[in-house]
Amino acid sequence: MFKLTNYLKRYKGRVVLGPLIKFLEAVFDLVTPILVALILDKGIPSGDNVYIITVSIIVIVMNLLGFASAIGCSKCASTVSRGIGRDLRKDMYTKITTLSSVEKDKYTTMAFTNRIVHDVQQVENAISMTMRQLTRAPFLLLGSTIASFIIDPMLSVVFVVLMPIILLVIISIMKKTSPLYLESKVNLDNVSNVTRENLSGNRVVRAFNKQEHELERFNKVNTAYTKSNLKIGHISALMQPILLLLVNIGTIAVVYFGGVRVNVGGLSQGQIISFINYFTLISTALVSIARIIIVFTRTGASLTRIGEVFALNPSITNNSNAILLDKNAPSDIEFKNVSFSYNKVKYILNGFSIKIPAGSTIGVIGGTGSGKSTLVNLLPRFYDVSSGEILINGVNIKKYDMVSLREYVSIVPQNPTLFKGTIESNLKFRDKNASLQDMENALKISQSYDFVQEKPDGIKTKVERGGTNFSGGQRQRLTIARALVGNPKILILDDSSSALDFQTDYKLRRDITKNLKDTTKIIVSQRTNSIKDSDIIIVLDNGNVVGVGKHDELLHSCDVYKEIYNSQNKVEVQ
Repeated sequence: MFKLTNYLKRYKGRVVLGPLIKFLEAVFDLVTPILVALILDKGIPSGDNVYIITVSIIVIVMNLLGFASAIGCSKCASTVSRGIGRDLRKDMYTKITTLSSVEKDKYTTMAFTNRIVHDVQQVENAISMTMRQLTRAPFLLLGSTIASFIIDPMLSVVFVVLMPIILLVIISIMKKTSPLYLESKVNLDNVSNVTRENLSGNRVVRAFNKQEHELERFNKVNTAYTKSNLKIGHISALMQPILLLLVNIGTIAVVYFGGVRVNVGGLSQGQIISFINYFTLISTALVSIARIIIVFTRTGASLTRIGEVFALNPSITNNSNAILLDKNAPSDIEFKNVSFSYNKVKYILNGFSIKIPAGSTIGVIGGTGSGKSTLVNLLPRFYDVSSGEILINGVNIKKYDMVSLREYVSIVPQNPTLFKGTIESNLKFRDKNASLQDMENALKISQSYDFVQEKPDGIKTKVERGGTNFSGGQRQRLTIARALVGNPKILILDDSSSALDFQTDYKLRRDITKNLKDTTKIIVSQRTNSIKDSDIIIVLDNGNVVGVGKHDELLHSCDVYKEIYNSQNKVEVQ
């Protein structure tokens, strides 16, 4: 469970030292009005210049010490808040990376991003402000109130009258704004999501002339975000003017009734000046406390959102006695009556069963939504089966250690993803200890070697985020090369050659078959030509296996396969 106190304990020395130093500053602030009163009541009437100068020097020294205390507290607050922010971001990022696809499907990318950036920053600001104000403001309020009652209990009635009114204002505004902060955070997620979609799909938007449509979408979520923030701003903005109004009314009352008390001899001039100074300190403390309450309310929404991330538990985890999968072990695969559903209502796969011998090449084909990608995503346990089981070398994959399983299985996803860095750093993503020879072999098999060699920096060529400085076909081939590094025992190509021309696709499949004889290869494709030479072809339709066999057999026994083949070839099979 996420608790902010656990992070504060890591910096307990500075957490205690900072407020303690700030407490000293508050003490100096409280003593200063007393010294000013002594100058007015004793030094000036008696004409004792030495006394006046001495007390004035003490006041200056105390102010300088207070200034130094404020700097010391600010440094402690900065160290603690930034340190906790760093720790929170690190732990949240670590937590997110442990989540399975099931949990990540519940949140958008920007929802996680906003939590790890904006919400953590809000917590940082709250910690910093709390350390600088939480000790000083209440102590000033309490100390000034006590000092005022000591100076003149009758005049202090002004505080007694004003205090409940001020508290009522603060509590009312806090209740109004508290739910609005959470609403504002949700609206921020919506703005970020639309912005990200528009920027990442900018070419599609322009190609279909949908700029106006996207602008309307953005304006809608942006307006909602603006309205929620304006509502918060309008309500919160009432606090300070109302407090200042009440404080000014109190100041007028103090000056008026204080003047009356001076005239009748109940107070000295120094005491009334001291009383007004204490009233000013009380006003300052109240405004600071009001700001702290606003920050606490806003931070409460952020802590709730951060807690939601830490509350997520990965549904796919290692068993207590997980088995390490030997990298050199054969790669026999068996699907036994496997069914799967994303929403536990409609099954994407229904009772799928097949045995795949080690070293064989399996082709998977079917219409859109037939369950092809779902099938291959179950092997590395991105998702777990709803029923049935998947076996590798006769052992249920749930019994294997997930790290060793994913080192054993290498998958190339439909959408090629490259990371900012170099071609070399991307190839080493699968095996950081890969040798230059290993990487060159992977580049050759994936048909990437020639265009990489043509680059001035070769394998050291820079890769922009997402691989945008490469063509679609080059990105696909580089992602295939990355999957080949380390000689996986099971290789899954999930429609990963869709951007390749037929000749390059043919050479790729030829070289994979030639160089990875002991590797079990599963090729998902929309093209019958890409899988026609497979040892076994699996035809899926609406999550059901409607055909299993070789190319020639399926052309005569499976209507779905024959229909796909005929749609892609000029010569139709009757």
